[in-house]
Amino acid sequence: MNTVNATSGPKILHWETLTKSQFDRLDRSRCCVLVTCSPLEVHGPHLPFGADALEGEGLAEQMLRHLPERHRDRIFLKIPYCYAASDPVPQPGSLSFRPSTTIAFLEDLGRSLAAQGFRDILVSNFHGSPRHFLSIETACDRVSRERDVRMVSVFSIVVGRLTTGNSDLDAVLGEIPGVNREDLMGDTHGGLVETSQLLALHPEWVDPAYKTLPRRTVEIWLGEKKAARSEPKSGKLSTVPTMLRSFKDTIRFFSVETYSGTPAAASPELGERFLGVLAENAAQAVSEIWDGTLPREQWHSPLWKLRFLFVHPWMVRLMNRLVGVPRTIS
Repeated sequence: MNTVNATSGPKILHWETLTKSQFDRLDRSRCCVLVTCSPLEVHGPHLPFGADALEGEGLAEQMLRHLPERHRDRIFLKIPYCYAASDPVPQPGSLSFRPSTTIAFLEDLGRSLAAQGFRDILVSNFHGSPRHFLSIETACDRVSRERDVRMVSVFSIVVGRLTTGNSDLDAVLGEIPGVNREDLMGDTHGGLVETSQLLALHPEWVDPAYKTLPRRTVEIWLGEKKAARSEPKSGKLSTVPTMLRSFKDTIRFFSVETYSGTPAAASPELGERFLGVLAENAAQAVSEIWDGTLPREQWHSPLWKLRFLFVHPWMVRLMNRLVGVPRTIS
């Protein structure tokens, strides 16, 4: 994987390349298993379908470079990414799974790893759907409590530290030098942040036509449709009715559009800065977990207490009906 300054971090072993002899020589008590769980979905006309997974892997690898020396001598084992994720953009090319599928996959993975003696499992992600990252959190929490291991959703911890409500990071990333904060408003998918990060991580997979793409957001689209805006200017999903209206508008928007934000403002330099801020915060949280100073109840996103509304199968079916989530993508 071509990542920024790839030689500067701790060594990563790729699970699929190991032989039995190599695996048996590992001290599993000193290992940390890395896996990314993000969708394959449409990201505008300019980014690869695997953008979220590639960003999730990039976040995890950048995080390792920010770990303090006391944790850098661990053995890091990377498992190929999983693309079982819910709520992708409803466009042909996206692959959609139920939250229960994500939970089941990660639970089985965590239990298998715990049974083999692994104690630390970090699940990365870069898909901001609450149903997806709460599915990851649910699986991690169940396995951690059941098997007495530390299985953690890295993305959720970062969201918990840098936001007060949902997965919007504009308030934090807007302070980075070189960023026009207005470009981050409504930047939820395939816009400035993701295009910049992919330019830093995998420029060979970014279509240069990103420089010509106009700014598009749900708000702009609703204005064009002369529809009342359904979410507050703060972008915080403060009530259930507000969340339902916002999700419904988002689904309608992405049924006709493939990105939200300002991809033309992206650059690899901004991508490196975005990744650096997120990775530094992730590394700090993981270090506190490994040091035993971050209690388990703080291993979650701000929406953790509402997880029943997002991941329980009955609520998933009800939500799909209420907001019009398509059963299949065609």
